[in-house]
Amino acid sequence: MGIFDAIIQGIVQGLTEFLPVSSSGHVSLVQHFTGTNIEGAQSFTLFLHFGTLIAVFIVYWNKIWALIKEFFAMVKDLFTGKFVWKLEKMNPNRRMVIMIVIASTCILVAFLPLFGVFGWYDSNGELVKSLKDLSGLTSEDESIIVEGVCLLLTATLLLYSTKLAKDRKKNGKEGCGEVTLKSAIATGVGQAFATMPGLSRSGTTTTLGMITGTEKNAALEFSFIMGIPAILAANVLEVFEIESSAWDNLDMGVVLVGVAISAIVGILAIAGLKWIVSNDKLHYFGIYCLIVGVIVIIIGIAELIRGEQLTVFGWGVQEAVSAAASGDASGSAVMM
Repeated sequence: MGIFDAIIQGIVQGLTEFLPVSSSGHVSLVQHFTGTNIEGAQSFTLFLHFGTLIAVFIVYWNKIWALIKEFFAMVKDLFTGKFVWKLEKMNPNRRMVIMIVIASTCILVAFLPLFGVFGWYDSNGELVKSLKDLSGLTSEDESIIVEGVCLLLTATLLLYSTKLAKDRKKNGKEGCGEVTLKSAIATGVGQAFATMPGLSRSGTTTTLGMITGTEKNAALEFSFIMGIPAILAANVLEVFEIESSAWDNLDMGVVLVGVAISAIVGILAIAGLKWIVSNDKLHYFGIYCLIVGVIVIIIGIAELIRGEQLTVFGWGVQEAVSAAASGDASGSAVMM
């Protein structure tokens, strides 16, 4: 994987991590269609997530720092007996810290053995038991049908939540300006399922927050900030799980370029999404995911029937070369 691949995938990661169209799904599709589904590609994608985390810290630093200070103040109150358990009596920052803890706890759903009964095994022969295992399996396989289906689920959430928000506004029933307990649980569980490629994390958590009664801008801010602990912890753990063979396929210079590009583009994407949500434009992304999801499923089915993977710079060129070779062979035969 070269600098050009790193730049392209860094741009894709930076845009799609925050725009509600699924970064993992789009990076998986880019790798699929450019023929970079090589050992080390998934590890490279993992490092790109650190770039987008940097973007969140830069954009929301003031809020994040206020929450960090409030967390330690809360711990102090717990030990001194001054902690008040009623949510309605907490200040907004403390309430948000509690909601982040609740949502982060829900990420454990991704590790529950929900799929062991199906008897699926990954490339290493390990039984697929959890959502985390299933996500890894679908990211590594050659089929893109799962990505297509997950994009359709993302589209459904975006279109439904946007319609619901408009109906509430029309009826004078705007969502709550602070994240509710129901929203924290829903977004936390949604974040666990959003490990699947094609199911947007930002789209899933923001729309579930909106659907469960949180005002759209508050839901968006919570989506970005509540994802920091889970994404950071998951990425750090996965770094330690990278096999030595995968490390050998990683050029750290190329990785740093990808991380830097994903961070810069991520900052721009966050600013864009804040404007999009404020102006009720999320449904456009729903239409986009719907169209792309249908196209990806059709291509995935075609690949299964053909028994060959379509790549922009691989399959098409190979077919052209084969055709030319056949033509040359036929021409020689005629001349003889």
